[in-house]
Amino acid sequence: MNKSEAIKATTNGAIAACISAAITVIIVLIAINTDAEGKLALFNDPANFFDAALILACAFGMYKRSRVASVLIFIYFLAAKIIISIETQAYTGLGMALVFLYFYGKAIQGSFVYHKLEKEENPDYKATTKWTYIIGAPSVLIVEVLIGLALMSTTGVIPSNRVQAKNEIITSDISTLRSHGIITAKDNVDYFYSQGLSSILESGNILTQDRVIFYVTDENEGLQIYEIPVNEITNVEIESQGDIFNDSVYKVNTKDPNRWLKLFLSVEQKGDQKFVKALRDRLVR
Repeated sequence: MNKSEAIKATTNGAIAACISAAITVIIVLIAINTDAEGKLALFNDPANFFDAALILACAFGMYKRSRVASVLIFIYFLAAKIIISIETQAYTGLGMALVFLYFYGKAIQGSFVYHKLEKEENPDYKATTKWTYIIGAPSVLIVEVLIGLALMSTTGVIPSNRVQAKNEIITSDISTLRSHGIITAKDNVDYFYSQGLSSILESGNILTQDRVIFYVTDENEGLQIYEIPVNEITNVEIESQGDIFNDSVYKVNTKDPNRWLKLFLSVEQKGDQKFVKALRDRLVR
């Protein structure tokens, strides 16, 4: 690969990234405007615009022949496709993904060849400035950490950060809930959300076919399980609306003012609203 071919490779990688960002924005806008569920539910979240912004930033970096941007977009794109495939259980579009990975891979090759040839032609050539290290290194580290956390959450190594519907809950989580007596073998879990950071046993909220459950593990008292049958619930009221940093808090009431429980639900993909709507729809009128 000569210098002109290297420049062409990085430019094509930048163009591919711009196309990928545009596709992402279009899908997210459709998902948000239609309040999409099912396979598109993963895109029904404004936070996905961060993905598009990151891709565009890498596109600019590739256009400038940045080796960091070329490697980063390849890793980020590959990890994103793995996460999406696992989350949606859909493997269509893999052919298109391979096309993008091809262009990103060529951009990596082109960026390294370009800087190698530049250095050979000019011994005093400095490919990387001090500010590139100051800004680039932390950025790469942050993205790598986020990718790692996302992969661990998707594969069940750590609890998911969103409310999960029946078809999204991994089998091992159901087994854990049953083995600890939080649910029974006869329970059908329709919605589940754990506040735990390292284990779902730390805290969680569950909606089954006939009751709502809140559980928490206390350092002194161990696992505590609180539940209310749906036919005893009078209403569900919101106490505080959540945001990207905090869960929404709902109070589940019964006729007995001393018998109630609270739900702590993530707002991601409107999971808190879906959980509570499903619960309210079951209340005896």
